[in-house]
Amino acid sequence: MTLRRMLGATIAGVTLLASMTAGYAEEWPSRTVKVIVPYGVGGVTDTMARLTADKLGKIFNQTFIIENKPGAGGALGVNTAMNAAQDGYTILFIGSTMFTVLPLAQNVNYVPLKDLVPVSITGTNGMVMVVVKDAPYSTLREFIDYAKANPGKLTYASGGPATNNHLDTAYLAGREKMDMVHVPFQGGQAALTAVLANTVDMHFGNSSDLVEPVKAGTVKALAVSTRTRMPQFPNVPTVAETVPGYEYVAWNGYAVTSGVPKEVIDRLAGALQAIAKDPDVIKVFGNLGIESVGSTPEEAVASLRKDMPVYSEMVDMAGVRKK
Repeated sequence: MTLRRMLGATIAGVTLLASMTAGYAEEWPSRTVKVIVPYGVGGVTDTMARLTADKLGKIFNQTFIIENKPGAGGALGVNTAMNAAQDGYTILFIGSTMFTVLPLAQNVNYVPLKDLVPVSITGTNGMVMVVVKDAPYSTLREFIDYAKANPGKLTYASGGPATNNHLDTAYLAGREKMDMVHVPFQGGQAALTAVLANTVDMHFGNSSDLVEPVKAGTVKALAVSTRTRMPQFPNVPTVAETVPGYEYVAWNGYAVTSGVPKEVIDRLAGALQAIAKDPDVIKVFGNLGIESVGSTPEEAVASLRKDMPVYSEMVDMAGVRKK
């Protein structure tokens, strides 16, 4: 074969491959899409994933199935996606800590924002600081003063090392120079149960888990972690009203691995932006204490780049940075 014919065949092959790839991306999804949730069934993240996956199915007239893959702090689910075909038919619904905390706290097989790519922030949620109902303090300032006067006496519950309710408390304790004892549990519900049973003094939990206990008076809410007061807790001040500059807001959303075509990412992100405006989604999220967002991929990346230095400081304050 002459050089000219070889070049011609190569160019034709590249052109055909490009047209096939473009057509394939435009047709996505043409079959069932697997949505991996690296947490257990029934939690806030799982609920958000199932609701939005159902909405995606209706938009694209395809099936989006949820596969829960809990384990290793979420790394097991990410690993499953990393090992799948990079064609957009295995995607992730994860928490922001998969980008900001997990790679600092343990060895993972991905580099955030390089191997793991955010598609859209689906919703954000703040945390609520609660204490046992008969605690001798009723405000955050009183709690801080008590903790400083009684170093090592107060305990706080979390869903495990490097979880949101570990980091936000460690961050507050570090900022205010409070010496408190961390008591980790297997999940946030177990941590909350310990506070309800008066066996642990304090817990910074998901707002969705605390609406009813606070209303019932079985725990006392001292503060919320968001920048402004939360609609579900209008009479509960923000931490920042006592500790200026403190803010802790977690998010959940969709992500893919880096080999997934950009056309697929853009199409998925566009659908998620529409879903974020769906009245049903806004209502369900609101009842869970979650603000519906629906960001672009670029907005998600910008948010993560802003958050990463703060989370790095939190990881150090919590003492969970990997060796």
